[in-house]
Amino acid sequence: MYEQSPVIEIKRAGRFTLRTPQGMVSAEKIVFATNAYSHLIPELKRKQVPAFTHMVITEPLTQEQLDSIGWKNRSGLEDARNLVHYLRLTVDNRIAIGGSDVTISYGRDMARDLNEKTFRQLEQDTITLFPGLKDIKFVYRWGGPVSVPVDMAPAIGQVGDARAWYSLGCVGHGVAPTHLNGQTLADLLLEKKTDLTSIWFVNRRTIPWPPEPLRWAASQAILGYLHAEDWWYERSMWNVE
Repeated sequence: MYEQSPVIEIKRAGRFTLRTPQGMVSAEKIVFATNAYSHLIPELKRKQVPAFTHMVITEPLTQEQLDSIGWKNRSGLEDARNLVHYLRLTVDNRIAIGGSDVTISYGRDMARDLNEKTFRQLEQDTITLFPGLKDIKFVYRWGGPVSVPVDMAPAIGQVGDARAWYSLGCVGHGVAPTHLNGQTLADLLLEKKTDLTSIWFVNRRTIPWPPEPLRWAASQAILGYLHAEDWWYERSMWNVE
């Protein structure tokens, strides 16, 4: 296995031929397990768009700080916003928090892992949730893309015929079952009929995103609407007496 090897070209004949910068690979069957990068493949281009989510993490909390915030049982948390906050305690008692906003790229651009505005917002949101941690230090920031179909649900399907399969749509509604996607794809490639291969998101019809620049405009409009709903939700929540 040669990880991180870019595939420059795929040719379909009796077998698939995959060309890399330093060699060729021949295969009877292939899988496009490309999720948020699927728009770089012409046949999958309009099935999803990448949206970049971001996270920050604090320094380890002292026992006194943990006691002050009352986080019992170490359960993971999320709120009821469209653009949710999701957070949990790490093994060494740091708070890792993500969400609040997403970054939408244009065209083939995939260099949107870092967003200073969202990082600052997440840090402020942490203090808003836990005022007793106003002096806490944030030590790491990172981000990465998730795959967003129009209907926000995962999809597994064929690329041309049953010798090539794709998997995408692992976003908020698709992260939890991703551990089954590999087994589902293996069953499909081996032409087995199992409970996994008959699940509803295998070979389902996806709603296509429009081409650029309409795709970017549509995604920005949807994002703006989600922000407006979240603003109204938070305004109503904080005004409750």
